[in-house]
Amino acid sequence: MKPTLTTLKQKLNEMLSYFDKDQRCIFVDYPLHTNVGDLIINTGCEEFFREHGVNVWRRYSIYDLPKRVPGITDKDVFLLQGGGSFGDIWFDFQPFREGIMDRYPNNRVVFFPQTVHFKSDEKAAASIQRMNKHRNFHVFARDFRSLERLQKLGLRSVSAMPCTAHALAGVIRPSESVKPSGMLHLLRQDLEAGSMPNDLKYIQGDIRDWDLGIFGRRRRVIHYTLSHFVKGIGRYGPPLDYHSLWYWHRDGLIQDGVNAFSRYEGVLTNRLHGMILALLLHRPVIAFDNNYGKLSTYYDSWLAGIDGLDFQKTKVADAACA
Repeated sequence: MKPTLTTLKQKLNEMLSYFDKDQRCIFVDYPLHTNVGDLIINTGCEEFFREHGVNVWRRYSIYDLPKRVPGITDKDVFLLQGGGSFGDIWFDFQPFREGIMDRYPNNRVVFFPQTVHFKSDEKAAASIQRMNKHRNFHVFARDFRSLERLQKLGLRSVSAMPCTAHALAGVIRPSESVKPSGMLHLLRQDLEAGSMPNDLKYIQGDIRDWDLGIFGRRRRVIHYTLSHFVKGIGRYGPPLDYHSLWYWHRDGLIQDGVNAFSRYEGVLTNRLHGMILALLLHRPVIAFDNNYGKLSTYYDSWLAGIDGLDFQKTKVADAACA
């Protein structure tokens, strides 16, 4: 069947069979940075919770989760935000999640869809061994290569699921304040950056990244002030819930990203959520891989044949996926 944004959103409903949405749920790891991709994953989670009436009792970032959640019982469910940090490339996040499993061996723990990438086989084996000690967990892999990797490593409970950003289909819309023209090149500038295929280098466009040319000075000042405040309170201050304040800022960051995409007729990108956001905003998108095949494996798993997407596979990308 040809994939559509609607069918991918409906696929997410299957996650409800892996936890009791009426139990008190603790949502952990909402992001405190300017990566709009992670922010729309987070917003997609919240839309999923809203649409299905999930009983979210508490919300924590990586900075303010206490050693012991006040008032927790063994019936409470941990829901861990998805993304691309399952592994050792972004080294803080996976040990943080494994620590939750260590401290709460009886609670249901659900990992929302994650791309898996370990540079070290030894670290991969150690991580899976540690997770398998938990009695009651499930991991959603964000693509079939990640699923296969986790199954081969021996993870006890895992299945495949598309990104929660797809929950925003029909919710997030392009800005109509300007007439679109030209091409946006949203290109990675970080640890996952890869080379653009030669066949695409002739395409002219404005080069941007999530933290390069998307946000104005005022938004940057707000972000610097607010992110340091929320992180500082989380680490050293009283146990207060600042997620509503942060979500107000998060929505502004996402809107800046939407406005940037809306100014262009099309998008060229090697960011997974550059590709997904362009589709959600009904912008034609040309995509190619990051440096370890994250986009191509997601494309093969969920997006092959979807309208509006031209995915450019290369020999380098295919080798990285092998």
